[in-house]
Amino acid sequence: MEQMDYMIMPVRMSGLIKEIDGDHIKVHLRGRLGVIVVGRSFIDTTIPLEPGVEVSFYFSYVEVVKEPLDYDDADLLTPPDDPADVMPDLIGGTIIEVNDTAAKIAMMDDLGTVAVPRRWLFTPVALEVGEKAQFYMSRMTATGKSDIPVESI
Repeated sequence: MEQMDYMIMPVRMSGLIKEIDGDHIKVHLRGRLGVIVVGRSFIDTTIPLEPGVEVSFYFSYVEVVKEPLDYDDADLLTPPDDPADVMPDLIGGTIIEVNDTAAKIAMMDDLGTVAVPRRWLFTPVALEVGEKAQFYMSRMTATGKSDIPVESI
């Protein structure tokens, strides 16, 4: 695999909770940029979590890697003392689905899944199930209820 000449950088993003199924929460990213499914404990909140609640977090493009690093997800599993202290961590995953328009990545340690358009993946090789990937992500913070009807999310 060729060396990539691009550095993935996390940016602040937002999304809306679409569904809650037991402990799993499905978040649709603003701008139709993907869907993330995480556990309830991944979201810091002082308000009840329900469909239509907006969340904010750091996220980056996804890079397919030949040799994964030794990733550490400790900060993703522990809420910070101050929500303003949330910082992104580089985490790994494995591509579990690929189609003409998108790819789905299972995050390490069963943190959840990330499904993004193919344009969000950097890779010098054809995408295939089983490829290793890395990206930046932070814990999510619930910021309030959106005015958008849940059916429109």
